[in-house]
Amino acid sequence: MKPSSSTGSTGSSQAPSNVLCAFDASFAAGLLESLTQTCVDRRAVLLVAYDTEYPPPLYLKRPIPDALGVAMFLTPEKTMGALARIEATLTDEACDLMADPQLEALRRAIPAARALPLLRLLAAGASGRAILDYLDVSRIAVQIESCS
Repeated sequence: MKPSSSTGSTGSSQAPSNVLCAFDASFAAGLLESLTQTCVDRRAVLLVAYDTEYPPPLYLKRPIPDALGVAMFLTPEKTMGALARIEATLTDEACDLMADPQLEALRRAIPAARALPLLRLLAAGASGRAILDYLDVSRIAVQIESCS
């Protein structure tokens, strides 16, 4: 049985893809990689960060309590429906914490949830800055300029 789609294609993509794993820094590393590809290659990039419970023995080192996914579609130019313009730099500032204790617990427990401070800005439609966890010695400062 062949997969079907409304476009009549076989369902396969010839577009390049990358898989990046960086333990708890995976979202930030993926964001930096995706922004670099968008700027250098001048093409759209789909960033998908997803975590679920790890198999043994990795689960013993890093338990993941639940599944969580984040996706962002990044383009080199503003498009119709764009939420914001984004820039990222490294910083030694402390990462942003979530005010809600349950969201903060989620941010700490699941690597993909390290995106929550950035998602908070995007959901509010606000311009601003979010400091995201990255490495022990540096974080990522993400500047958002709302398109609304």
